[in-house]
Amino acid sequence: MKSPKRLKDYSERILVPPRPFEAAWLTIPEVVRASMAPLSGIQPLTAEMFEVAGQELRTKPTEEEIKLFQEKGTKFQMISLVLTMAFWEEVDDRILGVPCSLHVLPSIKRGKVQYCGIDTVASLADLGERTEFEDVYVDFDPFSGKYSMSVMGGDYVAWSRQKRPLTDVGFVLERYFLASEFDKEDVAEFDSFIPDAHKKAYKRNRIKKLYTPFKRWESRHIWGVESDIERFLFQELLSRGLRPQLQWIIYRSGQFYQSLYDVYKDVEFRHGAEMLTEADLFFPDEKVAVFCDGAKHHRRKKDREKDERINSALKNFGITPIRVSGQEIRSNLEAVGDRIQSAVS
Repeated sequence: MKSPKRLKDYSERILVPPRPFEAAWLTIPEVVRASMAPLSGIQPLTAEMFEVAGQELRTKPTEEEIKLFQEKGTKFQMISLVLTMAFWEEVDDRILGVPCSLHVLPSIKRGKVQYCGIDTVASLADLGERTEFEDVYVDFDPFSGKYSMSVMGGDYVAWSRQKRPLTDVGFVLERYFLASEFDKEDVAEFDSFIPDAHKKAYKRNRIKKLYTPFKRWESRHIWGVESDIERFLFQELLSRGLRPQLQWIIYRSGQFYQSLYDVYKDVEFRHGAEMLTEADLFFPDEKVAVFCDGAKHHRRKKDREKDERINSALKNFGITPIRVSGQEIRSNLEAVGDRIQSAVS
């Protein structure tokens, strides 16, 4: 999709920075950071693995775990947890990139998803934690998963001289080894940060997104912007010093909570949890919910009527709804930014 002309006004901040940088982790909601923390080594973690490892699991499998998976003949897929960033800022001589989405991708060779045995996992698992982004996907499209090449240990900073858009780079945060077979009922989850009423749905969708073996190359969305127009608007608001949260669920009770693993698309969750809607961008303190609607959405009468009902419910909760079309974002991004900034001021 063609970028709005407005982006040229702050183009330096949306290009790969001129020197090494970090991700601004605190801009990622706590629930998202907490849910990603266990993703290393062999996944998913199971009660059986804890038992054979003496209740202490590490990134590198123990001899007992190796024996367990050898006996089972389990195969593994190497999965990358990939971060995209929308903007960067300089804070106390440090450059911080603002995250805008998280995805998981399988390792492929000649277009096919690759499998390996436990011996290979044991030899690769002890990679150590990265302090910098060593591995990247170049010309990465997070929505389709397409990219031009994967660079291991590349000098991505050198790309800044090419004026490469920051959003075109997928930064590998972590890799884990996904077991091809496991008992879903035996999966051990760390979900103390998830409200009790949501745990069942979040676990179901976590397994679907993170632990279901890949049959083909694809990018699975975990958190963050879901379209170019959302990303353009996010960049505009960041350039103004605003910090909206991405993808928040709002319930019919008026409560709101961070969305994760596309849980809002879960039919059972939508009905059982009394979900009202999901805001693309949300300002929890100011209670402003922003919705980015596509052109087709606005042409359908039933969608407009549904939006009106949702808007009315949100206003009753003291939440200000703001709806903008993709066309508005592409043609007059600055005006859209003005409108939102006025609402949160």
